[in-house]
This record gives sequence, structure tokens and C-alpha cells, in this order.
Amino acid sequence: MYFDIDSEDINLSLDQTRRLYEYLINYIPEKALLVYFTGKKGFHVECEAAALRIVPSNSLSNIFRYIANKIKNQLDLSLLDFSVYDLRRMWRYPGTIHQDTGLYKNLLNKDVLYSSIESIKSYCSVKQDNTVEYPEFNLKAAEWYLQFTYDLEIDKERSKDFLEYFNKNGSMAFKELSVGHKQFTKKELMKNCPAIKRHMEDAKRTKQLSHEARLFLCSILTYDQESIEFLYDILKLCDDFNYEKSTSHINDWIKRRQLGIGGRPYTCERANSAGVGCGDCELEKKKKWITIGDRYIESSEESMPSPIRFAYKTKKEE
Repeated sequence: MYFDIDSEDINLSLDQTRRLYEYLINYIPEKALLVYFTGKKGFHVECEAAALRIVPSNSLSNIFRYIANKIKNQLDLSLLDFSVYDLRRMWRYPGTIHQDTGLYKNLLNKDVLYSSIESIKSYCSVKQDNTVEYPEFNLKAAEWYLQFTYDLEIDKERSKDFLEYFNKNGSMAFKELSVGHKQFTKKELMKNCPAIKRHMEDAKRTKQLSHEARLFLCSILTYDQESIEFLYDILKLCDDFNYEKSTSHINDWIKRRQLGIGGRPYTCERANSAGVGCGDCELEKKKKWITIGDRYIESSEESMPSPIRFAYKTKKEE
């Protein structure tokens, strides 16, 4: 994720770059937060994707533009250049020389960043070692980034016709619904969904799971603490298990489901098309239930079958 700050007054650029750095360092580890002098009138601030768990997507430029706009308003960064988020915009590579000034785009450590403009220009008069150590994943940084993606999806929904939004979300357009507690039924799920059992056995045998298999498991096993613990038990069988990364994925899935912007359980059809289902599901379709206020009403629309129906049962209130 990247930011470009430019001004004919290089001192103003430096001031706003420091302001941005001081904000970002609260969420992003120092090794993953890189600041470069671009060689003439501005600075690049780059946030390493691995630390924030940013994954490839055609929508990244829109996400970055949205984040930049939010931060601009929060920090009053009038010099942020939004043209860098155009799809075909080029980005100066570290260590390249500026054709007008003869100065290099160099990575600035904190001491250089907080020195004078003359010192920065002197430092960039020669090409420096711009080697960057590969950053580790950071849960705090990832959650900070993901919150912006949630806000973006919510803003997109709310920017639509409000009646359409209300019809889709019901009273969730105003507040969160309090739904009944459900209890995880592991035995019934394992009995009725061969795919779940197969993925657990594959993890035991090969010590690995495909990305799609993990998403499938996450979509089913994230509705209460007991099911989440069972999900962890499966993921721990893999050689690449990382508790923080797994927690980030799980929290992301739950948050998107709570906000109504994703995180829904895989249907059998979706699981089969992705190669992670049982392959010969013959579950019957059932009527969808919709929420009106704090009640559930059966609709005429049919829902696609999903293993979720075996995973939980409504817990009786005492």
C-alpha cells in the first residue's frame, strides 16, 4: 500500500510526510513502513503487503484510494497525490535516479527522515543500499487495514438507494440483530459432511491444506467458540500453521458476516465447484428464513444446501 506526497515547497512535503509516518507507525511495524525521498519534490510512503495481509486483487487501487482519502481527511494531508491510484500509473523504483535533479530515490531511516531537507538531498546524492528485510505478518497492522475494507463495503452499500439497502438488510440497516444462540454439533457434522472429515484427514496425512479448503472450513466453523477451537485443531495439523495469521483470517470472516458484506457459509454447490466439497451432494433445498425486527419468517425463496445445516442446532434458552 502506497502514498505519494508532492509539493513545489519540499518543506511542506516533508512536514506532511512526517505527519503521515507518525500516524502509520501506531499500526504498522517500523520494518514494514518505508519512506523514500523521490528525488525532487516529494516522498513515497510504502506499507509492506505481507505485514498487512494484503492479497492480490483487481480492486486494490480503489481500496488504497479510499484509505488515502480517509487518512487525508483525518490528518489534513492536502498534498496527497491521488493520481497514483489510477490503474496505469507508474511508480518510481527504489534506487532510480531522477532525470531532473540527479538525485536518487533512496530509503530513509528515521534519523534521515527527521533531518533537514539539505541533509536528505545530500544523502540521496548517491545511491544507497535500499535492501528491505522481508516483513513478518502483524496482526495489529492487518486488523487496521481490514477495518478500512469493511468501511469501504459498508459505504458502497449505503451509497445505493436506501430503500434497496433496507429491503436487503431489514432492521440491520439501523442496528445489529440479536439472534438466538446456536450450539456446535461436531458429531452430526462429521457424520453428514464427508468433505469436512476428508480435509481433516488430509491435514493429518499431508500436513497441508489448500487455500480454498481453509476458506471452506472457515465458512462453516466460525459460529461459536467450540467450532472455532475445532477449526484451530484442524489448522494446527498443517506445517505452515501460524496462530496470528489464522486468527486474522477467522476474525475477518466473522466480521464480514456480522457486517453483511461477506463471510457467508459455503453452499455445497460452491464447495464442489471449488473442488473442496464432497462431490455428490444430494441435499434438498430449504426455504430461506428472513429477519423482520427480532423475528424469523419463512420466505418463498429457496436456499442452496450447505453443510452449515449439520454444524449447529438452536440452543434452548433456560
